[in-house]
Amino acid sequence: MEKVTGIIREVSAAEIAPRFGQLADEDIEAKTHALDLVTIADTEAERVLTARLTDLLPGSIALGEEAAHADPKLQDRAFAASDPVWIIDPVDGTKNFAHNRQPFRCMVGLYVAGETVAAWIVDPIEGTATVAEKGAGTCYQGSPVSVRSHITKASDSKGFLISYARDRLVRHYGHMDFFDTVAHYSCCGAEYEELARGDFDFCAYRTLKPWDHAPGTLLVREAGGYARYITADRSNEYNANTEAPGLLCASSEDLWSEMNEILLPLFS
Repeated sequence: MEKVTGIIREVSAAEIAPRFGQLADEDIEAKTHALDLVTIADTEAERVLTARLTDLLPGSIALGEEAAHADPKLQDRAFAASDPVWIIDPVDGTKNFAHNRQPFRCMVGLYVAGETVAAWIVDPIEGTATVAEKGAGTCYQGSPVSVRSHITKASDSKGFLISYARDRLVRHYGHMDFFDTVAHYSCCGAEYEELARGDFDFCAYRTLKPWDHAPGTLLVREAGGYARYITADRSNEYNANTEAPGLLCASSEDLWSEMNEILLPLFS
């Protein structure tokens, strides 16, 4: 765990942090649409992380966000193989990074035998790390952290909702007075960190690419929280190799259940 944390910090310090606020126009490109950006920091950090992490664990393979964009069949091949898979999001929050805003994070998950078994989320500027290992809990800067498990009602909770969900909540219910506070960072990694560390209580997402959610969901689970798909049966645990209409993480099972009822009409 410590070796991987060190690698991510080193790559972030070399390939991401020096480019923050220093990007030229030619260093930024649009992928699928104008708001879906990739920068030289994304591609270079992913390239180096892929090489170093697969060298660290012989026989492993890498599934990086940018490599998957270049080769749409890479994700299926990676999950179909029996090899350990490094799931890499080199710069989570690229839109923030490209526009000289924070937060953004470097995220890595290790997927073995059908599940995420380890996760790392690193702040490239501060060098801070939130890490989790299956069965061993979640730590921030080496100290154990946990979710706010005493928050059991939506009205007492604060969390993160994507713009899609916020807008549809208002249209569907005529208001959004379910929660104490609702925020949106445009950076899943930072949102997952704050949920796992007990600063926020829930997060919900519609687009479920594995590099966006495999690391963070393990952080939340190992910190005592819940990460399940937004479904009527309430029991479908998140898995990086599964598609679903939406994902909800929460700090307690009661909060997850109430939030699921609120969000289900919007995601079904």
